[in-house]
Amino acid sequence: MSTTTPDDRISTYNPVVATTQFAAGFPVFDNADIGVTVDGVERFDFTVTATYAAGISTDAKAVFSPGIVGDVVVFGKRAPRRSSRFLNGSPLSIPDQNLALDTLEAEVQEAARDVVRAHKAPFGEDGGVFSAADIGNAQANAESAQASADLAEKWAENPRNVAVEPGHFSSKHWAEVAAESASTGVAGVSSFNGRPGIVVPLSGDYSSAQVGRGAGTVEDALDAIEADIAATKGTFLASVVGLTVQANAGAPSTSIDISAGEYHRAGKVAVNASTLVKRIDANWAVGSGNGGLDTGTKQASTTYFVFAIRSTTTGVFEGLISASPSAPTVPAGYELMGRVGICWTNASSNLIAQKQVGSKVTLNAAITSFTGGATSATALINAGGPVGVSVDLLMNLSTVGTGPNADGSLILWDGNAGSASEGPGNRSRARATAAGEIDASLSPDVPIRTLANGQIYRRADTVGTFTYTARISGWIDYQVPRVGA
Repeated sequence: MSTTTPDDRISTYNPVVATTQFAAGFPVFDNADIGVTVDGVERFDFTVTATYAAGISTDAKAVFSPGIVGDVVVFGKRAPRRSSRFLNGSPLSIPDQNLALDTLEAEVQEAARDVVRAHKAPFGEDGGVFSAADIGNAQANAESAQASADLAEKWAENPRNVAVEPGHFSSKHWAEVAAESASTGVAGVSSFNGRPGIVVPLSGDYSSAQVGRGAGTVEDALDAIEADIAATKGTFLASVVGLTVQANAGAPSTSIDISAGEYHRAGKVAVNASTLVKRIDANWAVGSGNGGLDTGTKQASTTYFVFAIRSTTTGVFEGLISASPSAPTVPAGYELMGRVGICWTNASSNLIAQKQVGSKVTLNAAITSFTGGATSATALINAGGPVGVSVDLLMNLSTVGTGPNADGSLILWDGNAGSASEGPGNRSRARATAAGEIDASLSPDVPIRTLANGQIYRRADTVGTFTYTARISGWIDYQVPRVGA
């Protein structure tokens, strides 16, 4: 056969269900003559089936396993070559001659197809030389040029009192200000520095100290003030709404729930639309139910801190768990917003179950901080609660005196208050004077502020048979900037 009709040697398909075979709707002379793109990306994970007659196949197919969907293009990609040679004086076989011409025609058709896609210069002009980067960046460069032109127009033409950027106005604005000042003085000013009428600057109106700020100009001073204000707002206007930390109902020993809420900081916001579950027994991975630990493995009897982080590209909220109270290892592509809570593990490396409302965290079951029965001088002790940040530890006390002549008291107070003070804090006392008499006393939960290392002050005074117990029922995490907590 002879390929004489116009042909761009391309067959296109758009399957919506997984399809394995795609026919080449043009003659093929070798299995290597076929290329395939799927959604604009060339693929090589296919095989070719074809039957050849006189060196030509008209039933060639590209076969994929498994099947594919999308925009599929089967195209001829024959590398120009010649595999036949006719000898002088020998008989010239018509089929051999047709095959040679058919392969040559196919190569020409493919070359013509690709030529029409190339850059063209008008007749009479030399074509340019463009690198792949020049072509790839053409659209971006055009958009950048247009953006620069638009900005230049704003700097030149923005109307009066319309800022190009905060604090900076166009040349048209200042031209109008200058024209007004030259003709009428500064609008709204009837006198200046003791002089009535049009304001005309004179020597001595301003000192160099008034005009400059160090070695800079007034504009430098204003820019510095604006930067200071922005930094101050970013530091002090952080706020947290929701984002409380609870034990996960399905896996309370290994997972926490971070409730819906928002973290605002430095003009940015990270929004958690629904409860996010993060595991403490696996390293961080994006998504609810996946790992939350920034580095290492979970440890026994350890305080962990829960942070809000934010994708730098999409702004999407995520949660992170770290043993560091202030410097977690933040995953690539995310930025730290701030801490939202605390969780901790017991001696078996399991999370201690908790629930949280606002800033108040309540343990599902109170834990014993310490017990005793002997006199204890005033001293800082480790209360057995969270360490790494200061909290208001919620502690209740129980004391029992058994007569005769039993008398004792247990006092706990703020680790920041110093040893000379005994409050604010919690106190419990029991007395039993007669033989066989028992006196018991139980104090309610009272918040006692800890040092960052978890210490508080304790003193116990005992006479006779006296025992005491202190229990932790939760804490108030006052350092997270919660709104309405």
